[in-house]
Amino acid sequence: MTGARMWPSPLPRQIRQDPLRSSEVRVYDLLSEQLGPQWTVYYSRPYLKMTPSGAEIDGEADFVVVHSTRGMLAIEVKGGEISRETTTGQWFSRDRHNVLHKIKNPVEQATTAQHTLLDKVRALASWPKGPFIRARHGVVFPHVAAPPDNLGADMPRDIFCCRDEFPKIGDWVRNRLSGGNEGAMGETGMKAFEELLSLPFTLRAPLASYLSEDEQAIETLTPQQFYVLDAVSHLTRVAAGGGAGTGKTIVACEDAFRLASAGHRTALLCLGDKLASHLRQRMKASGVTVMTFPELCQHYASTSGLRTDLSLKDALESGPDLLTRAVKKDPSLRLDAIVVDEAQDFRTQWWIALEDILVDPKASKLHAFYDTNQSVYGDLTGELASFDIVPIRLTRNLRNTQMIHAAASRFYRGSAITADGPEGFPVDWVACSKSSLEQETLNVLRKLTVTGEVSPTNICVMAPTDDFVTNLQKRLASFDGLTVAHIRDFKGLECQAAVLVASREIADQFELAYVALSRARTHMTILGETDILDWLKTHSPDPK
Repeated sequence: MTGARMWPSPLPRQIRQDPLRSSEVRVYDLLSEQLGPQWTVYYSRPYLKMTPSGAEIDGEADFVVVHSTRGMLAIEVKGGEISRETTTGQWFSRDRHNVLHKIKNPVEQATTAQHTLLDKVRALASWPKGPFIRARHGVVFPHVAAPPDNLGADMPRDIFCCRDEFPKIGDWVRNRLSGGNEGAMGETGMKAFEELLSLPFTLRAPLASYLSEDEQAIETLTPQQFYVLDAVSHLTRVAAGGGAGTGKTIVACEDAFRLASAGHRTALLCLGDKLASHLRQRMKASGVTVMTFPELCQHYASTSGLRTDLSLKDALESGPDLLTRAVKKDPSLRLDAIVVDEAQDFRTQWWIALEDILVDPKASKLHAFYDTNQSVYGDLTGELASFDIVPIRLTRNLRNTQMIHAAASRFYRGSAITADGPEGFPVDWVACSKSSLEQETLNVLRKLTVTGEVSPTNICVMAPTDDFVTNLQKRLASFDGLTVAHIRDFKGLECQAAVLVASREIADQFELAYVALSRARTHMTILGETDILDWLKTHSPDPK
């Protein structure tokens, strides 16, 4: 005869090896053997009961046995020698080592489980409408002799299965579920009990949920770099160097904000247009003037009346000279403080011009924040030192997860950086052919936004060529708020999740790889041909 349907099946090893559950394990095995396939046995089923006042009470049924025509039986199991104190009503169990344990009233536990579970199953929409089913309770004492008579008004002898009946517990169950004229629950009722007591479910945790946790950890860490500003606030010339993720941009913004708040006429400068746009948004209403270096040259040339037709391209070459001439013609253009972000992009002659437009060469402040990656930018410390700038270092990556930091570090050579961010997810490497790069990028974005529930506004897609960017912008236009940009345009910026389309052109400039791999704070996906991915995975920053 095939045994009963058991839940769970098989019984987990840790339960079988638990000495405190040995009696329950014996009951489980005997019920499995002695009840046929038309029976279902649920082991260790917790439930939550509500009192009339709305309070919650936790409960558990050791076993719930159900049959389509016989009904349901709630069983409580207590091993050892059983006793009850008359005056207090306290129940006890004495184990084989003669140790006395207080236990709950097993009859009350079984009765409560019976009524609570019956009420809950009847409340299900799937419960069949019809007559009341047979619902009873019982208590198993596998080690003690049967009581000679009833143990009380609520404890008739036949609700107990004791040592003598225990080997044939299947017969005891059938006897408990016999007699009376209650109706049958049928297969529909069996399904309802299954829904109540063993409903399989998966409460999916989308990727966005985990990324948000990592984001919160990073947001907590980032301001910790501000200690640098406290340490150098008395210095007029400071160059703060650090690798990607060390918070250079955030510290630069805080530095500019503090200088402006102290009453200094302050400019925050960079080279990239997108970074400047980001900085303007971040520094809104701070009193800080945010410009790219070419924009600064245009503004000074125009305001001083020297030139009104200076193009951005010309500003890169003739701009420094125009800055010096502009402040001589109009001294009101001079600044008390200049903060430069991504200072490694600034040319030598620009620094000379920035010195010239300060109000006081000795008292005015010039602070530079630069990338220390020597494998890409060389060693800038010496050059900056020639302008009497005191170099300091940012040595903690507080922006990226440790997984992303490890990937970007393959293209970094400079002062050591410690990754203090959360561990994060491994970088997702997607190998594909050149012809399928656009389609695979679309597939990745669908997975991130639909399955992962990551908002497109938190995702940036980067590529190393303008043509690829243009094609991707058209292909991905349906993702509202998605950023699609050339890698160089995303320099100094960051996003929660980045998708790098690594076409072969990325290998032509190490800077592109370094910048791209370090833009994501919490999630990074890289698509490309296998040999390009292998190069990104195994590249060493050490010079040959």
